[in-house]
Order: sequence, then C-alpha cells, then structure tokens
Amino acid sequence: MVQAITNKRDWIGAFFAVTLLAGPALTVAAEDPDLDAQFQEGMDALEDARIKSAVRAFRNILDADPELHRAKLELALAYYRSLRYEEAQKLAQEVLDDPTTPPEVRVTILAFLAQVQADAEKYGRKSDFNSFIAAGIMHDSNVNVGPTNAGIRVGDLDLNLTPDSTSQSDNAYVLNTGVDHLFQTGKRMEFGERTGTLLWQSGGSIYWRRYHEQNDYDLLVASLNTGPALLMLRQWRASLQFKSDYLTIGSQALGWFNSVNPSITWQFPNGELNWDFNYTRRFYHRDIDDGREGDYLDTGVTVGRYFKNREIAATAGVTAIKFFADDDQYGYWGGQLNAGYSADTWPGGTFYLRGRGGAYTYDGEHPLFNKERTDLELRTTAGVTHEYINDEDLLKDWVVNGFWERTHNNSNIGQLYSYNRTQLMLMLSRYQHCCFQQSAV
Repeated sequence: MVQAITNKRDWIGAFFAVTLLAGPALTVAAEDPDLDAQFQEGMDALEDARIKSAVRAFRNILDADPELHRAKLELALAYYRSLRYEEAQKLAQEVLDDPTTPPEVRVTILAFLAQVQADAEKYGRKSDFNSFIAAGIMHDSNVNVGPTNAGIRVGDLDLNLTPDSTSQSDNAYVLNTGVDHLFQTGKRMEFGERTGTLLWQSGGSIYWRRYHEQNDYDLLVASLNTGPALLMLRQWRASLQFKSDYLTIGSQALGWFNSVNPSITWQFPNGELNWDFNYTRRFYHRDIDDGREGDYLDTGVTVGRYFKNREIAATAGVTAIKFFADDDQYGYWGGQLNAGYSADTWPGGTFYLRGRGGAYTYDGEHPLFNKERTDLELRTTAGVTHEYINDEDLLKDWVVNGFWERTHNNSNIGQLYSYNRTQLMLMLSRYQHCCFQQSAV
C-alpha cells in the first residue's frame, strides 16, 4: 500500500509539470547576479532533494522580487514535495492568474494544479479502505510435489513408491479476496532536509485453491496483517508488518504461521533499492508434521530499474535463508538469486518474465539415506496481464492475468525429492477503492 502512494501516476507527472516551465517570461532577471546565484542554489537543492534549502533559496528571491514567476513555480514544487499542498496551490495559482503568463505555460500549470489537488485529497483522508478480488482456474502437473519415477534406491535396496506417491496432475479453482486499510495522521514529519508522513497499514485476505480430484491437497490460507510505515516522498519508505496466517490442507488444519517483516526501500533516479527481513514462527497441527515446527528467517536485497519512462522494468536480487526446525532433518539453510523483467507491450497490456534459483542444505542426516540432503531449485515464470481501461469495455477496471510457471528441483537423495512441476493459471481480478472516507485532522 505504501508503494501505491508513490506510483508514477501520482508523482512523476507533477515533477515534469513544473520543471518544464521554462520560457522567457519566467526566467530570473539576468541583471541581478545575486538573484541568479540564489536561483541556481535553489535548483541544485531541488535536484539533490534538499527541500528545506530549496524553500529557503526561493523564498529569499521572492522577498527581493515578488514578481519572479519562475521562482514562484519552483517554490510551489518544493512545497508540493514537502506535503504543503495549500501553499503550492496558492503560488501556482498566482502565476496562472497573471495575464502575461504564456498560454503554453498555463496548460502546464493547470496540469500541476490538478495533480496537487488530487494528492491533497488523498493525503487528507485519514482512513482509506480498498478491496480486491481475484478468481481463476489453473492446471497443476504435480499437485503433491511427488517424484516423477516410482523407483528409488535406498542403500543397496531398490524400492517402488505407491502410485499415489508419484506426481499427480489435476485442475483447480482459485479464489483470492481481501481488504486493506490505510490510516494516516495527516501530519508532516521533518527529518533534516526531508519531509515525511507516518502511516498505519492493515489488511486481511483469504486464499482458496480447490482441486477437482486431489482434494487432499486443497489449500486455504487466511491472513491478517498490521503495522506502521514511514514514507519520505521521493526518498525512501520503511515499514514494519506483523502477520498471522492460518492454513488448512484438504479437510485438516495445517498450522499457524506468525511473522514479523521490516523493510526499507530507497529511491533513486529511475529505480529503487529494497531490503527486507522476515521472521516466521511455524506451528503445525498434524501429527505427521511433528518435528517441522521452528523459526524461519530470511533477508534479502533487491534492486529495480526503470527504462523508457517506466514502460520497462528490470529487477535482480539475492536472499539468504535459515530454518531452525525442532528436528534437524527438517531444518535447512540456503540462498536464492532472482531476476525479473516486465514491459508495457500494448495499451493496458504487460508482459513479464521472472526467474529464481535456490540452493538448500539440510542440517541433519536423512534417516533413510544416512546423509545430509541438498536441493537445487530452478523456477521460471512467464505471463501477460491486460487491464481493461476504456470506458466502453465490458470489464472496465478488471485485469486478466495468464501465466506459466515451471519448477525443477534436483536433490542429492536419489529421486525421492527430485521433481518437476508445471502450473498454468488464468485469473480475473479487480482492485476497488471503497467509499468510506474521513478527513484527517
């Protein structure tokens, strides 16, 4: 939800709206070198995200000459970036009301004012609810994550698995629905040169997968999450989420997973760097899972870059993993490398490709094979999404997502833990802003 506040639709347009306001009628008077120097100082401060210094420089210019419209507009931009929307609107409106302002500049100012008004309304909502729903169908070539071959070798013995223990394919229905809540104080928080705001994010969701025949593997996940977030516009954002997941498999309760997840994202021109950490305590209910309870930890870094005015995005990351299970044979450590690519390929349509490779070493010896288990996993995903954006579209605001995913796992323990799995899915989803709003105080 924090990311939704800082997407390109909200902020990029306003940035260009003001920075492109260049023209003879809006330049700082060349005959005053002091004002020119202060103006350059203010522009440098804006470029470096030193917002307080930029405000101070442009204010000094306007104190000396209140009619310098270019300085007014750059000060309006600085106010906008520090969440001082009313002051930004006032200054931009003054330039708009001046009959000497060129027509092409008026168009840009009007776009800027519209953006400021929209963001001011969003920022002023103390309570904001959003809901989502997604439904679809899928094919799963290996529902039970079983080995491809029935024959395995244990020491000097050749054994055959029962047919039900090998990979089983099936089709399934999938449903995912939930609601998110964003609470914001509406108060600005000053951190040196930068301005931020404190939010509180909460949500709940239900994920349900029902197979046609392999009902022992039907999956239900009910999730609740809550926690604070700190947003420094155009700089960084940080969040701390507390989450609880209740899982069932088939007709049985599987367990509770309780998590704590801090994360920080730093923004830079045309990209961002994210660090996150996850701690999960896993509790299981079934006797068959005895020994699997324990503490799961992972931490990772992901970098993302945007190209062609954000029409293309690329990501790459690395994650370290450790699971402290009650029984060492289930505990493991390892790492993952991941990469992704997406491109806007037609109006409303996006193609994406993701890959992940992982290596995992288990802590204790496997009781059947008397050696430590090591797995190598490769997962590849390719898909397309299409959002219906035209007013005449029957499914306006709905998104269709179709993807193919292939998982290959290779284990050093014979063929018992080596498997292939292919999943094909077609989903229809919608994200809906709810009507309840309350102005911030």
